[in-house]
Amino acid sequence: MFKTWREEYRANQAMKRQIEQEQWEQEKRWREEDRAARQKALAENSATLEVHNDNLRAATGVSYLTLVCHEDTWSFMATQAFGIWKPDWTASTPASSLMNIPGRPTSVDGKQFTLDPNLPEGRIKKITEGRTSKGMQEVVLSGHNLVQIMTALYEGAQKDDVALSARCGRLYDKFVEFVDLIDPDGEAGQTTGVRFRIDDSVDAAHVK
Repeated sequence: MFKTWREEYRANQAMKRQIEQEQWEQEKRWREEDRAARQKALAENSATLEVHNDNLRAATGVSYLTLVCHEDTWSFMATQAFGIWKPDWTASTPASSLMNIPGRPTSVDGKQFTLDPNLPEGRIKKITEGRTSKGMQEVVLSGHNLVQIMTALYEGAQKDDVALSARCGRLYDKFVEFVDLIDPDGEAGQTTGVRFRIDDSVDAAHVK
C-alpha cells in the first residue's frame, strides 16, 4: 500500500512539475509577444533620428506661427516641453514682483519650469466665439518654441510607455505636417504667423 501511495505521489508531483513548466513556457511566450508588440508600437510612434533632425532644421527657420488647439492638448504638450502647465493659464512669464530662482524660471503659481516657454500675456488667447470653440485656444509660437516642443514630443515618443509614446508620436506627426509645408527656398515672410490647427474631426455624415 505504501509503495502504491509513493508511486501515486511521484506521479502527481511529476504532473505538477509538467503543468508548472507548461505555464512558465506559456507566460514566457506571452511576455515575448508583449515585448515584440510594444517594440513595434514604439517604433511606429517615432520618426528616425535623421528625419527628426531634418524636421528641427526646418522648424528653426520659422518666425512664428499661431497654433490653434484645445487647451488640454496644449497643456499636455507644454508639460512635456516646459515641465508644468495648467489649462487655464494665458501666460507663462511670472509677474516682476515674484522672485525667481536664478536659472530656473518660475510659473505664475510658484512652481518651476524646466525650460522657459517665454509666452507672456497676449500670446495665448482663449477662443470664446463659435459653437465649436469650447476649450479651444490660440498660442503664438516662435520657431524656438516650436523646436522645443517637437524635441520634447520626439523624446516622449521614445519612452517605454505605449500610451505616452502614442500621444507624443501623434502630436509630433501633426507638427511635421506643418513643417512639411515650409519652403526654405521661398521668399521670406510669405507665411509669417500662419494659423495651424490641431483639430482632427469625424466624417460630416456622423455629425448630428
